[in-house]
Amino acid sequence: KGEYDKALKMFEKALFIELATIGEQHPSTASTYGNMGVSYDSKGEHDKAMQMYTKDLEITVATLGEQHPNTASAYANMGSVYNSKGEHDKALHIFQKALQIELATLGEQNPDTACTYGNLGSAYNSREDFDNALQMYEKALLIELAAFGEQHPSVASTYNNM
Repeated sequence: KGEYDKALKMFEKALFIELATIGEQHPSTASTYGNMGVSYDSKGEHDKAMQMYTKDLEITVATLGEQHPNTASAYANMGSVYNSKGEHDKALHIFQKALQIELATLGEQNPDTACTYGNLGSAYNSREDFDNALQMYEKALLIELAAFGEQHPSVASTYNNM
């Protein structure tokens, strides 16, 4: 329903408890920062979102390492903020980092990898680099079709992006 302020209050409560019980350097705490970032991003508060995503990334790398799917997710979230802010070159760089981690940890045929290909397509599209955008969308589509079949919202979204 878009009740991001309510969600943020719940995340703040969770964060308070996590900091008191498991500390800041824990994957669950990182995840809460990431969730807060999603809420801020959805509200259009991109700078606050980036602060939360940065905390998420720092803790995730410290606790799980650079080569972990959660790290890729944190990078992808940051890339989305850069893309929303019109910083498409930064977005592309960050999405590429996420993709490399996903390819190494999840493989080519994973839906998360497809999502990152789609994010790359979006960033290329925003730069009006339509050839590279289409190439990324096509990669995303092949993975989504294999994972979900033709009748899936992610497939429809990728067709729309193409």
